[in-house]
Amino acid sequence: MDRGAVDREELIEQIRRFMRRIAVADAIFYGSRERGDARPHSDLNLILLAERFEGRALSRLLPELQEGWKSDLHLELLACSPAEFEEMRQWNSLAREAAEQGLRIHVDLDDQEPEG
Repeated sequence: MDRGAVDREELIEQIRRFMRRIAVADAIFYGSRERGDARPHSDLNLILLAERFEGRALSRLLPELQEGWKSDLHLELLACSPAEFEEMRQWNSLAREAAEQGLRIHVDLDDQEPEG
């Protein structure tokens, strides 16, 4: 598949499937792929928000989370608790931009759909 050819709506569906696989209900999709101005090799920027990430080192979370990503698009990922993210917005311009301009995605984890 041409990495640049996936449209925004299909990416959102891929993100939703990913969120269900890793049991994360809330995320923020941001950056060039969300805005629709990505280049063929642009990564997909995603912030995962879950209480279970509170105080956990990103370096320990990433391998476990990235294993659930089933796409050839490079995933640029941040995982933190909602409270940590709100605090980060105060000092991190990228987090602030994601919060203000990104697409918030919520999935109902009880509503499992078949992989396809």
